[in-house]
Amino acid sequence: MQGKVVVLGAGPCGLSAAWKLSEKGVDVEVLEGASHVGGLSHTLERDGYLFDFGPHRFHTDNPALLMEVERLVGPMPVRTRKTRVHFMGRYYHYPLSAGNLLSSLSPWLGATCFANFVTTWMRRRVHPVDDNSFEAWVVNRFGRRLYDVYFGPYTAKVWGRDPGRLSASWAAQRVAVVDLWDLVLRLVRIRRGYNHFHHSPYKPDFYYPKEGVGRIYDRMAEEIVNNGGAISLNSPVREVLWSDGRVRSVLVERDDRLEERAGDAFISTLPVPDLIRSLRPIVPEDVTAAADRLQFRAMIFLFLTLDRASVTDDHWIYFPARHLLFNRVSEMKNFTASAAPVGRTSLTVEITCDLGDEIWNTPEPELYERSVEGLVEAGLIRQEEVQSHFFLRSRHAYPTYDLSFEVNLGRLAYHLAGLENLIVCGRQGLFRYINQDHAMEMGFCAAEDLLTNRPISRVGRVGAERVYFG
Repeated sequence: MQGKVVVLGAGPCGLSAAWKLSEKGVDVEVLEGASHVGGLSHTLERDGYLFDFGPHRFHTDNPALLMEVERLVGPMPVRTRKTRVHFMGRYYHYPLSAGNLLSSLSPWLGATCFANFVTTWMRRRVHPVDDNSFEAWVVNRFGRRLYDVYFGPYTAKVWGRDPGRLSASWAAQRVAVVDLWDLVLRLVRIRRGYNHFHHSPYKPDFYYPKEGVGRIYDRMAEEIVNNGGAISLNSPVREVLWSDGRVRSVLVERDDRLEERAGDAFISTLPVPDLIRSLRPIVPEDVTAAADRLQFRAMIFLFLTLDRASVTDDHWIYFPARHLLFNRVSEMKNFTASAAPVGRTSLTVEITCDLGDEIWNTPEPELYERSVEGLVEAGLIRQEEVQSHFFLRSRHAYPTYDLSFEVNLGRLAYHLAGLENLIVCGRQGLFRYINQDHAMEMGFCAAEDLLTNRPISRVGRVGAERVYFG
């Protein structure tokens, strides 16, 4: 690769690409709008506490990728995940365990859920039903009753949309069992062990750096600079200037003024609708309309410090009940003992919403009060234990997979393919709900594409398989 590469975004994907390019002596600059690297995989240090933006465990089936990460941060401690879900006033193991589920549900509810599943299974044998939505995918595999008591309410709460209007494309990656038969066969010990789902509930171990997951990306940034590369923080990209099928430069905002950064090749991990809107000359109206139809779910993070040594031994807990404001709570001290001072602990409370909706616009004192009341109701804390709190927000937490997203995304991809020196990758860049190991692997592939002038990129294949990513 000759010339300069400009990377838009310093998340896991963008940093991984820049790191590999810098190792080969390529002139590379990373432009990041935030004040830190790592994106949502950043670990925040505050008053002796470490906070992640939600739980970020590292796992991968790629031994070469693991070796690269440990080359950066050293050997990482191995943890065994413990996760639960709180619904109907009780806690259940998650991913759903057949024994825990069927023994903990009331006998009547357990029996009706199973009877409804059997009826659904028999009906499907006579009249198959297409998996034409997330709702249909789940009902086909678990029955309507179990969907109504768990899968439906939680999905509607997290995504803020009727699951019947969400695509089934991502269901296999986020529902950890094949179907209710998988649960039952494990209960009676007919089926054991690995169920052919990567990162399945039967392979629960993961890696986590002692200094927090953000240490991985801090080290990447250090290596990029040591190799002669540059990282510009607080530098949001405002315009992407192109002509004759090539990106020529970008305009970034620094200290209330626009500065131009020229390059020979560009890697974008920006949210793809934002990338489309930033192109100059402006793209055709139908492309802009497709970009406007792609939406991200936003997130409000409430971070609490507590005057107690521990809340639970869970890494995180899901909360599908609609009356509770939050949908997930994680305890950082269960990831690493370094996350809190001795005798203290902390919680990260996640509140999903849409940018500009009622929750997003709710005053933070009210969000705090409702969240603490919910934690007390769930039996996790006492109000007087809370020592301090603060909020942070993300506008692009999750890509929203509505029924038309593939058509709209395809329209954007077709247009961007006309820019021959631009590689689009990453979770927000490809509008793909992937884990950080996939994002890193995408970055490595993007760097390899540029270093080898590979005509057909492998970036799009990473994280595309329909297997469990949870």
